[in-house]
Amino acid sequence: MDSNPILQAFVTSVNLAFASNNGVALSKLFVFDDYPISTLASRIHASDDLDYYTADIADGMHAQITLKYLDYVRDRPTAQATSSHAQLCHIAELFTAQLTLASGPWLLPVMRSVARALCASAQRAHAATQDATAFTQSATRLLQLLIVLLGDSAPTASSKRQGALMVAALLLRISLRTNAAPGAYAGKALEAQGLQTDPEVPMRDRVSFSYWLGRYYLTCYYIEAARTQLDRAFAMCPPWHYHNKRVILRHLFVANLLRGRLPHSALLQKYDLEPAYYQLVNCFRHGNLARFQQTLADNMELFRSQGHFLLLLERSKLLIFRNVLRKVRLLNQNAERSNVLQYADVLAAFRLAAAAPDMDLLEMEAILASMISQKLVLGYLFHHQRLVNLSRKTAFPEIAHVGQTRPR
Repeated sequence: MDSNPILQAFVTSVNLAFASNNGVALSKLFVFDDYPISTLASRIHASDDLDYYTADIADGMHAQITLKYLDYVRDRPTAQATSSHAQLCHIAELFTAQLTLASGPWLLPVMRSVARALCASAQRAHAATQDATAFTQSATRLLQLLIVLLGDSAPTASSKRQGALMVAALLLRISLRTNAAPGAYAGKALEAQGLQTDPEVPMRDRVSFSYWLGRYYLTCYYIEAARTQLDRAFAMCPPWHYHNKRVILRHLFVANLLRGRLPHSALLQKYDLEPAYYQLVNCFRHGNLARFQQTLADNMELFRSQGHFLLLLERSKLLIFRNVLRKVRLLNQNAERSNVLQYADVLAAFRLAAAAPDMDLLEMEAILASMISQKLVLGYLFHHQRLVNLSRKTAFPEIAHVGQTRPR
């Protein structure tokens, strides 16, 4: 059999990198991007006996990982997406076993490549079959990786825990992308939160984890927790990563809006957010519920793609009615009892804000009762007298300090 010099050089390089614990060199050999995979695959012939080359690797585990990787490379150009993904999952399983045995963080560069490849491969398989099984498989492999990383008890500077936030972020990403990852997977990812303030963890991992954790909290309606995480991600993201800060800001905008914090137009302009965001701020500030909901409907695809459409539609209504009630209170400030509002005045204002002339007293009273029960407004309702008695001191507490539901 004629020796394949490309294969021989590849295996020799892998052997040397493993022998010297050189994870950076290994990460440049075990690559998963389309172009390098195609280039290497074109140099491997169908007749090449891969076992012949990997037999030179002294360590059995190293040899098995290298063999499976070369199999994956050779089959990738012609294999179906699901078959290729299954091969990649096998490589990830073998690599996890190797990572468990290794001491220190030297294998983390390879782990990063494998983890990212699992997500990209799952996306390709899902696009080909519209089946979430590939995401479930990737989530399972990532969970196994995360358990190994978090299980290292050495100081972070010499620990595999340095890579935990990156894997945890990918787990949260998959759990948001589909329902394939069970809640327990996301729960395990949350265990990595203690590393967010550890300077030994790369900044990119801390930013990525805060971003995906913030998005996860948004879907769970933990608005204040989401705002905290997204604000952290936005602050830590370097200013030259303009696109990343813009992506974070879209989600931070929603979290802040639902906590009563409206962004300055200069900030929206700086990151070139769509006009719909300006319109939402204006409608929210002026208590124009009908226009707010119409803006959402007109830009449904934009907000659905971000996962915000239903969140804004459902959670903004009471807050906008609260702003309307506040304006009614201001209009009544010269009255003898400025804190007491007539139902008729409130009803007229609510009808105008919602463009709902058919709204009746019972619906209006239900809205007021809901605001009071959630402590968005402090006061009492007098049903028979048809009056709203607002607190003299602080009838409208800061929304940011109301109902701070914390994640379990």
